[in-house]
Amino acid sequence: MTLYLEDIHALVKSFGLVEDGHCYMGKMDAKQQKSIGVYHLRRNSPYQTAIGGEKNRSYGIKQISFLVHWNRSPGETEKAAVELSGHLKNIKNVTVNGKKVLFAMMRTAEPIDVGTDDAGIYEMVIEAEFYYERR
Repeated sequence: MTLYLEDIHALVKSFGLVEDGHCYMGKMDAKQQKSIGVYHLRRNSPYQTAIGGEKNRSYGIKQISFLVHWNRSPGETEKAAVELSGHLKNIKNVTVNGKKVLFAMMRTAEPIDVGTDDAGIYEMVIEAEFYYERR
């Protein structure tokens, strides 16, 4: 069983951090304030497989990047990003769309400040790896 981007998107929506329609997957079209974008992480870790091949692998890893696109306040943006990060750090054996997410490992200790967009909205990035059950 594979964990897809839409599964992580559903998980983030379930946290209730943003209004309906303010959680995006793959592309943030409207760029509304107080939004979260869920993306594939563009950097990959080295490929790993179980002894005996893929059929013997009990878990998979999904690498995800989150964009917290908040407002014109750097403090409020940081608080929103830290809150999302806290939710991610506390994942343990959560079922989403019938798939079991064992835990999320953060790739950085803190959300990364990436400044503002063209409209002056502050943004922060969170990178995580989701370990999920394959069987």
